[in-house]
Amino acid sequence: MKSLLIAALTMLLALGAAAQTTHVKFTEDGEFGLVTQLTGPHSFFTLKVSRNSATGSTNTVTLHYDQEAANFTPQGLSFTSVVIVGAIPSSAFTGSINHLVMNFDLSQLDPTTSISIACTTLPFQLPVCGPGPTTGLINVEWLENDATSSEVALIKSDTSGPLTTTVHQHSDDSTATVQGSVLGVTLNTPFANVGMNHSSTLEVTSNQ
Repeated sequence: MKSLLIAALTMLLALGAAAQTTHVKFTEDGEFGLVTQLTGPHSFFTLKVSRNSATGSTNTVTLHYDQEAANFTPQGLSFTSVVIVGAIPSSAFTGSINHLVMNFDLSQLDPTTSISIACTTLPFQLPVCGPGPTTGLINVEWLENDATSSEVALIKSDTSGPLTTTVHQHSDDSTATVQGSVLGVTLNTPFANVGMNHSSTLEVTSNQ
């Protein structure tokens, strides 16, 4: 019965939306804030927001949210993930590197410049994916504490289900304290950073 249900759900998702490739790419050049919050023994989310210079001026901001969870079932491990990435107004991310504030409602995301996708992978099954969240509030405040600082040079490409994320990051990072809430979850975490990107790029392709 469970196999039939999964097969039916997969067919409905396929019929509900024609297969297409959605692609976004941003050049991140300016201040950013980053926070990672554990939400359970085997689950967490990461939020990063960064100023852009796609046209030579910092007039847009990139939102990148990634939520991951592993669940143990009698059949084996299952995984769920949510990824939201897109351009948001510069007014949603204010301040300087020592004090950054983000206030944004996901309902303001432009579907032509954003991707929101949620996937579930059951044991011995291919991922089943559909639309991710399109509503919810993000209110976060970062205060640089400079407990540690570093220079980051990173090239990374990850593929999960229909989603491929490629990051070329060159930045100066510093630790920070953080407060606020993300999509209904109150932040209580030591894992926060602020920094300055130097022509970093974020590229996401969804074959969904």
